Amino acid sequence: MTTRVSFTTLTTTLPTADDERYRLMQHIGERDQQLYDHGRSGYRLASTVTVTGSELVTVIDTLTKEVEE
Repeated sequence: MTTRVSFTTLTTTLPTADDERYRLMQHIGERDQQLYDHGRSGYRLASTVTVTGSELVTVIDTLTKEVEE
C-alpha cells in the first residue's frame, strides 16, 4: 500500500479595529468550526502563519491528511 499526503489550507481574516469586536469573535468562531470539521475528517494541523496588516490579520492554517491507496 502507498500512503499519500493530502494538503489543504484555511484562510481567516480578522479585523483589528476595536469597534469590530463582534466581527472578530464571529470569524474566530468560524475558524474554530472549520478546524474542528477538518479534524473530524482526519486532517491534522501542520502549521499556522499569521500575516499582520494595518486593518486586518490573516491567519493561514495548513492541514494534512494521510490517505492510503
